[in-house]
Amino acid sequence: QVGKGCTTTQAPTPAPTPPPTPLTFDCNAGFPNWQMGWSVQKKAWCCQHSRRGCPPPPTPACLFDCAAGFVNWQAGWSQEKKIWCCEHEGKGCAAATPCPPPR
Repeated sequence: QVGKGCTTTQAPTPAPTPPPTPLTFDCNAGFPNWQMGWSVQKKAWCCQHSRRGCPPPPTPACLFDCAAGFVNWQAGWSQEKKIWCCEHEGKGCAAATPCPPPR
């Protein structure tokens, strides 16, 4: 006997699984110790979304050796070297203009 005891309908197809919820983080929680306390994922997320927990910018390469010729920096250094060494190492900075004498 055909069809007896057999089901003629198929089992329902299960609903598709929803996509995973994107991770979100509280970028204020633990911020004082973010470098050691945050996960790599939290650092990346907070850096991208809150500009917190970003790695420090790379230090500029030394364009000049500010120790070389320092004893004669005023006459011996180029203007570019004076500016760079003053800004990056505090060497070779022009002295402040003195105040005019009182009248």
